[in-house]
Amino acid sequence: METRIEDLAPLGEIDPTEIVNSIADPLLVLTETLTVEYANDRFFDVFAVSDRDTIGRRIDRLGNGQWNIPDLIVPIERILENGASVANFEVDHAFEGIGRRVMRVSARKTVRPGNGSRRILVVIEDVTSEYDAWYALQHQKALSDGIIDTLREPLLVLRGDLVVISASREFYATFEVREEQTLGERLDNLGDGQWQIPDLLNLLTDVIPHDTAVEDFEVNHDFPAIGPRTILLNARRIPSRIGGPDTILLALQDVTRQRKLEAEREAALEQSRQLLEELNHRVMNSLTMIGSIIALEARRLSDEECQAALRRMRSRIDAVAALYSNLSKAHSIDTVDARDYLSALVSDIVTASGRDAQITLDFDIARAELSTRTAVPLGLIVNEVVTNSMKYAFRDRDSGLLGLRLDREEGTLRIRIWDDGGGIDPNARVDSGLGQKLTEAFSAQLDGTLERESNASGTSYTITIPEHAAHS
Repeated sequence: METRIEDLAPLGEIDPTEIVNSIADPLLVLTETLTVEYANDRFFDVFAVSDRDTIGRRIDRLGNGQWNIPDLIVPIERILENGASVANFEVDHAFEGIGRRVMRVSARKTVRPGNGSRRILVVIEDVTSEYDAWYALQHQKALSDGIIDTLREPLLVLRGDLVVISASREFYATFEVREEQTLGERLDNLGDGQWQIPDLLNLLTDVIPHDTAVEDFEVNHDFPAIGPRTILLNARRIPSRIGGPDTILLALQDVTRQRKLEAEREAALEQSRQLLEELNHRVMNSLTMIGSIIALEARRLSDEECQAALRRMRSRIDAVAALYSNLSKAHSIDTVDARDYLSALVSDIVTASGRDAQITLDFDIARAELSTRTAVPLGLIVNEVVTNSMKYAFRDRDSGLLGLRLDREEGTLRIRIWDDGGGIDPNARVDSGLGQKLTEAFSAQLDGTLERESNASGTSYTITIPEHAAHS
């Protein structure tokens, strides 16, 4: 059934008390002397006072004088003198019973018909929580701005639509732009479009919406104002908790100089590597030439003992030359692979003896890197041992077995050289004892130990060295 206007009760017939009590904010009705004539229920609830302590009292005497608040009373008094109303002025006051309150006050002067008496309607909105939240937000914003400005690398704070909402001082300094040209602008509109960098925009529009963060994304771009730059990007998406757009933190580290220095260092290292390779090659050639000269001298001598001494000398030189040959083939500067180096060294010694067709080689060499400081003495030890085996182990035999094994065991390298010859005659004079002295001296140089076992089934030498020494 439709309600007709004539059926509605006039507003004047509604109890005014019911109207004001329905207002959500505290309300006071004051006389010309600022005496409280009326207060609604909301006033009593919010400020924890009773009607007995309120009605009939001047406002500045409420609560034992704690409502004597100049910021509140002075604007209300002015209404009586020369105004009709005042709206939305804020009063911040600490009450004894309920603590601090921030009140947003609006007041209006009314004149009663008939007697012309004046009343003041005062509406008090408790905005303490709102004010504190706003203050906390401003504090957080000031703190965030302070943190951003103290950063030593450029930083942008973007909305999800790539509009800049904050930027660090370092950003302005690095990319030579001004704040008024930056804040409120889309990233790709900054600096007449100089930030229209496809890789960067793709990162922010396609990657970041799906991933929380992107680390160390490198971009190269030529900026009109500052020239070519290499920028390392770190981006992080901060999801909104109130349904608004996400925030993107974009850190931009200018690594142009760093990359240039790295390139120069790499070029210098490459040049040094090439020079060392050339030096190794020349050392190898020089040692080979010296070995050849020694061989020529040996052939010219008639004394068999002198010839043998020169051959041993050449063998030792060839052992060192083999190291540099291996370095040259591997394009290495100061390390060789133990398997390649030792197997080639032993094979060359056997071939030089002229008995390579009769001797079977057995290699079991673990992969290990040897520095040149280790490879030289180790190679000379192997040379002495293998040369002696070729000279003495296979006398009066048409065939033989010669082996070398390298194992890595608990921080040590263990190299075992063995043959299946008839063993060493303890009364035999081998190289006047010089070979044994050399192997012992080289073992000590490697901080290692050298052990020999020999019987009728063959002879073996075991060299044990700390693995850390192999790399030093």
